[in-house]
Amino acid sequence: CKWNFENKALLLNAEYHFCIGDFDKAAERYELAITSSHNHHFVHEEAIANELAAYFQLERGIKDVSVGLTQRAIECYQSWGAEKKAAGLAQMIKQ
Repeated sequence: CKWNFENKALLLNAEYHFCIGDFDKAAERYELAITSSHNHHFVHEEAIANELAAYFQLERGIKDVSVGLTQRAIECYQSWGAEKKAAGLAQMIKQ
């Protein structure tokens, strides 16, 4: 089933484009991965996609977007029950 792995493939593709410096495609793929994860109720994978997209935006110097993505990742991790992971990300935002 396409919906079962679509978000994972999009996230891997985003990371690939980030690594090769194609930032426009990377940004697009991160957004698609987040949307696909959300639409198919993969909250843990939505959390990971938001977290990785946040690191990507931070590397590009876009801190406000990075903070928003991190906050969404925290919400997803909390919803999934990963409280320690969420707390760790919350601590990072404070720094």
